[in-house]
Amino acid sequence: MNKDKKAIGPHNNRPGRFAVYYAPTPFSELHSLGSVWLGRDSITGKIIEQPSVFGITSERLSELTKIARHYGFHATLKPPFQLKYGTKLTLLKQTLRQVCRDVSPFCIKLDVRRLGTFFALMLSKPNPNIQSLAEFIVREIDAFREPITKEELAIRRSKGLTPPQDKNLIAWGYPYLFSEFQFHMTLTGKIQSSKERTVIYDALQRHFSELLNKNIKIEYVCLFHQTNRQAPFFLVDQFKLGLK
Repeated sequence: MNKDKKAIGPHNNRPGRFAVYYAPTPFSELHSLGSVWLGRDSITGKIIEQPSVFGITSERLSELTKIARHYGFHATLKPPFQLKYGTKLTLLKQTLRQVCRDVSPFCIKLDVRRLGTFFALMLSKPNPNIQSLAEFIVREIDAFREPITKEELAIRRSKGLTPPQDKNLIAWGYPYLFSEFQFHMTLTGKIQSSKERTVIYDALQRHFSELLNKNIKIEYVCLFHQTNRQAPFFLVDQFKLGLK
């Protein structure tokens, strides 16, 4: 675990960010499977040999998982944000710890699904508990977020947003929150080829077969950090749900 920093200042060029994720319990089967698929363990930082996929070269699989590998195996609850200038990391952690105490652990079931042009582990069926947890985290932690810049606002808007998404972007710094939120654990980048999509889908079904549509206990919320915008995200702390 990284040591707390006293405060994050604004003068670092493209400073790093924090994010609040659901990530599997360290060294659990889901954590291991996700880390192997992406080729990196976000706890240890170790680069891992990815599985062999018939019909896809190892170089192509590495390319297809590059962006997901950068962020680590996770589902986003509070999207990456720069810690507000002058704010102490210790206070952010204290707030997260308190927030998590008010939420009881629960279970979800996952399946491999396509989301747009990429694949992810998604809910087998809607789960109000994970939706509520994400909304709660977003609202309670937002005071620690440095406001979005005009440049970031323009970049987000250039990709096309609906009115609700644009409203979220202005108010919360990210478009896909609340009613726009979809729990997902990203497994690939964009795949345009229908043939590649079929190959990757079949490989993902095999890779995660032991855990698909089985109860996965959500008992921790995780804080991740990247030291700069080019650096990968790493787990820095965990907060147990329902711990009184």
